[in-house]
Amino acid sequence: MIKFARPIVNKRVFSKIKGIINKGIFVHGELTNEFEKKLSSYFGLNNEKLLSTSSCTASLHLYYLSIGLTENDEVIMSAQTHVATAHAVEACGAKPVFVDCELKTGNIDIEKIEKKITKKTKCICITHFLGRPTDMRKVNRIARKHNLKVVEDTALSIGSKIGRKFAGTFGDAGAFSFHPVKIITTGEGGAIILKNKRDFLLIKSMKSFGYDIASPNKRKIPGSYNVNSFGLNYRMSEMEAAIGIYELQEIQKKIKIRRKNYYYFIKKLQNLKNFKILEIGSDKTFSSSYYCLTLILNKKSKSYRDRVILKMKKMGIQLSIYYPHPVPMLNYYKKKYKYSKNNFLNSSKIAYNSISFPIAPHIKFKDIDYMVKQIKNIIG
Repeated sequence: MIKFARPIVNKRVFSKIKGIINKGIFVHGELTNEFEKKLSSYFGLNNEKLLSTSSCTASLHLYYLSIGLTENDEVIMSAQTHVATAHAVEACGAKPVFVDCELKTGNIDIEKIEKKITKKTKCICITHFLGRPTDMRKVNRIARKHNLKVVEDTALSIGSKIGRKFAGTFGDAGAFSFHPVKIITTGEGGAIILKNKRDFLLIKSMKSFGYDIASPNKRKIPGSYNVNSFGLNYRMSEMEAAIGIYELQEIQKKIKIRRKNYYYFIKKLQNLKNFKILEIGSDKTFSSSYYCLTLILNKKSKSYRDRVILKMKKMGIQLSIYYPHPVPMLNYYKKKYKYSKNNFLNSSKIAYNSISFPIAPHIKFKDIDYMVKQIKNIIG
């Protein structure tokens, strides 16, 4: 079976994990601090700009809590994103307001953002889709014009760049995911980049229940602390951090392999006409981190797309969908806000007519050759 994702983690991490077990410190340890410092260094950040978290969802939720997002507030985001992007807003009692995406890239249609801004709008959330970053310079101009916060959901696109600057470092905050299918993994886990020191200090406390002194090692009297703000248990563990340290050493190598696989795949598909390829590649302005290769089938039928996926599975190829529905068309959001897919035509085309193929480092050229053979046989 050619799997869609198979994390390849450096085996040297086993000795680190053994050391964690022997030492008995599973959270608030030295390795979490080391991972945060090395991740900050990767992004070229100064100290007190980045925090590890338990997930990208946690990162988004923490940021919204830190800026006081609440009932009657609105956050603008793409309809073509993971449900977690919207759930983080709902968890604060606020409302996600959806904008259709570009059909070409799957990223939010920036030209439609201003039409969605109201007096209730507090923030714009940008999802960098499948490794291809959104033009944050345009987004930031809109945000400054309307005095809005900007948060980047960079779950699928760590390592991508706009010019020479990393996606996730343009907004007031940038959230990252280290889930096993992502560019690099910590098993589960996430991170958040923050521009404002006040946000940094508040979220540092909030991710550990709102403790005034989060780390037990820094408390003069063991077990003695106070709680200055509302908080949650959104911490990264030492074992996750240990994996992340080794993953960071290989992130550029992993992206390089993804890039080679992506362009080799495209070259093999050049003469086929029953689909379009979602454009996530790099150009003069953007550097992609190449999450996957996505085909948008010309035959507009969800049932046909699903049959293709099942046939591919029988041939030993595991595919995925990014994402199976526009978020406003998921039952929870559709019932609550009465959305229609006619409001999100491009997002619907991608959601219901696309299939995504793996290009991660576990994929070899011979795997791509086999997948292309089955694409020719099944899709034509």
